[in-house]
Amino acid sequence: MIAGALAGALMLIGPTLLKTRMGVDEVVTTLLLNFIVLLFVQMMLEGALKDPMSMGWPQSEPIIDSAILPPLLERMRVHLGLIIALVAASGLAVFVKRTVWGFEIRAVGENAAAAKFSGISVTKTMILVAALSGGLAGLAGVSEVAGTRGYLATDLSPGYGYAGIVVAMLARLSPVGVIISALFVASVFVGADSMSRAIGVSSYLADLIVAMSLLCVLVGGFLTRFKVRFDRKKTAG
Repeated sequence: MIAGALAGALMLIGPTLLKTRMGVDEVVTTLLLNFIVLLFVQMMLEGALKDPMSMGWPQSEPIIDSAILPPLLERMRVHLGLIIALVAASGLAVFVKRTVWGFEIRAVGENAAAAKFSGISVTKTMILVAALSGGLAGLAGVSEVAGTRGYLATDLSPGYGYAGIVVAMLARLSPVGVIISALFVASVFVGADSMSRAIGVSSYLADLIVAMSLLCVLVGGFLTRFKVRFDRKKTAG
């Protein structure tokens, strides 16, 4: 788990330095970096990590039993990774709200120019945020491999990264709110999948519900940040 967190943290150092030193858009660099990582994983699964018993399927050898995250409930997929995620979210909330580094992160996020003028190192703060974000993403990957799959494969993530963006926006970037929004999004997708099998309802209903929820949150945030006032014109009789 430490190795996964460190790998995720180091992965974001490059895009962060490009952002702070050269002004390169981090959205573009991180999206392109996804393809590089995917191709690297495919190369490893076809080479050093390939399972000789996989019948040619590109996957790694199974994880040893002592490295598997134990299930929390019998005959269910809920495992220790859920507890790790709850602890990580709670710890991050305390870090952001109660520490000096957390204050600097919030200051840079609100106004980088003002934070720099007050003596806060914007580059150092952004690297710290990137390391924390990448480390949490690495922990999520380890949790998926060691808790659900038991081996590494190229189809490990069916779009968890994009789902994470939706979860973060619904939570208004709150670490504690992420727990609630993640449970909401997960329940919508799992519920739609169950309804699709049981009564034939299209599973795309989940995408519609999540999209409408995100749109409502974004519009609500816009209206609360900018007050819109309509003045009636007075006409003389």
